[in-house]
Amino acid sequence: RILTCLHSYCIQCITKLHVEDTTSVICPTCYHSTTLPTGRVTSLPRNIRLSEETKLETVLSKVTSSSPPPCDSCDENSPIAYCTECDDLLCKDCWDAHQKLKKSRSHSSFTLKEAQKTSRDKLIKMLPLSSSSFLSCTCQYHNNETLDLYCQQCTIPVCVKCSGISHKDHPVHQVSQQIIQNKEEIQQSLEELQLAQENLKNVMIAGEEMKEKIKARKIEVDSIIRQAFAKLQ
Repeated sequence: RILTCLHSYCIQCITKLHVEDTTSVICPTCYHSTTLPTGRVTSLPRNIRLSEETKLETVLSKVTSSSPPPCDSCDENSPIAYCTECDDLLCKDCWDAHQKLKKSRSHSSFTLKEAQKTSRDKLIKMLPLSSSSFLSCTCQYHNNETLDLYCQQCTIPVCVKCSGISHKDHPVHQVSQQIIQNKEEIQQSLEELQLAQENLKNVMIAGEEMKEKIKARKIEVDSIIRQAFAKLQ
């Protein structure tokens, strides 16, 4: 899960940080306090990017391992192939059946031997990173439900089912709409930052100019004092 300070931790670690009967947790890295939306650790938004990277590493490890887990279909035989659409390791019999079934015959797949001989970069390209079945933004409470909506009250993406249950009566709109809004806000913030940088630059230049004027005036005053002192002698 991701805290409001943008540091991320697993649920187990955040649970340990959460003091009972409180509605917030303190980040152990920056000590920033994060309020739990509904008082529960699980209500914190997922770090989707980190989750995707974690799943990617899990898949890469699974398909390149010299001793992979059993076939995901029969749970018995040793796998020889991987289906990128189903995210399943398949033994020879199950893979043969998988390629014959109308529902799965068009799925992209490759053998584990092929994976073990392929470089990491090329292997990553063989995985459908944009597929809805792989690295997808799906609901943690409702399987296969995509996070198409955005709850404006809780400031998190939600699925259709969540919007009618745990987020009932909360203002929601399409995630795509929120993305556009966020982009506009970020762009505005960048423009304001750029303007602030320009103003700061001008202030620093003016400060340097004033410093030089003061330095020159000091030299002039020192000269006048020395001349006046010489006349008195």
